[in-house]
Amino acid sequence: MEETSSEAPAVVISRKDGTIVSQNARARRLMGAGAGSRCQGVVGASLDGDGDNEIPCSDGCISELLTAGLDQPQNRRVSVEGRCHRLTCIPLDDVIVSVLTANAETAPTRWQVLTPRETEVLRLLAEGENIPSVATSLGITDSTVRTHVEHMREKLGANTQAALVAVGFLLGYLG
Repeated sequence: MEETSSEAPAVVISRKDGTIVSQNARARRLMGAGAGSRCQGVVGASLDGDGDNEIPCSDGCISELLTAGLDQPQNRRVSVEGRCHRLTCIPLDDVIVSVLTANAETAPTRWQVLTPRETEVLRLLAEGENIPSVATSLGITDSTVRTHVEHMREKLGANTQAALVAVGFLLGYLG
């Protein structure tokens, strides 16, 4: 299957010890099933290395990112199967969310555009708020927040709230 820039990004979520705990279908297609494996071995193995394009994955890179915190996501151009991509690794709480997008595009496509309210919900989730506290902050019901989250997950191709926040950073909705 030919990859296009309109496809959902590949998303991998790893614990602080480097073990992959979740990946979306796109990541499994590009990198193979990796749950329980080391992120470096799965994500790093899918990247093409050459003299000019150093692979950013290394032993201990997850610990370094978690220590640096949310203000220091790793964002690099990489090559996968000879095509240009962007690999963004974002520390969130005790996990790293790695997002691989085709063609290194960071601007949202038309179908990825969020409403102002969805952007508010996403911002609060990125700040660590849960659904009830987001609802209270915005003066809406928990059910409405869940609906916004579901719409954003569909638009951005994210299976989890952590992946949703990561893609939000990648597309410039956050920070």
